[in-house]
Amino acid sequence: MRYTIPVAFAAATLAVAGFAQTTHTPPLASGASPAPSALQTFTDNCAACHQPDGKGIRGAFPALAGSTLVTGKPAGAILVVLNGRGGMPAFKGDLTNAQIATALTFVRTSWGNAATPVTPAQVAALRTGDAPDPSSKKPIQAN
Repeated sequence: MRYTIPVAFAAATLAVAGFAQTTHTPPLASGASPAPSALQTFTDNCAACHQPDGKGIRGAFPALAGSTLVTGKPAGAILVVLNGRGGMPAFKGDLTNAQIATALTFVRTSWGNAATPVTPAQVAALRTGDAPDPSSKKPIQAN
């Protein structure tokens, strides 16, 4: 009986470790740059304020779900993400064109929003200044 808890704990630990190993994404070939994950990019850079469900926080952070800025012409949303607005920081120095396009596409197609995707070329066309180097070994994540 006295070995029941340690054995159960060890079994649970091994099960979790096995799951983690089978779900871990293998490293890319040398020099390859991973495509940004839409959900991960949104979660890392937007969800803290705009919330994972896109509903924002009333009076502090606007909702993205059902937002006419989000679902309108892409240029409006791109410029807000690049340059900031109100209390929102500018992300042009922190996120690549691909990351911004990916996050905006996620927002424009989630929570009932049904807008066209945003491309990295659209972001590049509106960006002033240099984008971060996507091949940098340093993870690119804003704030």
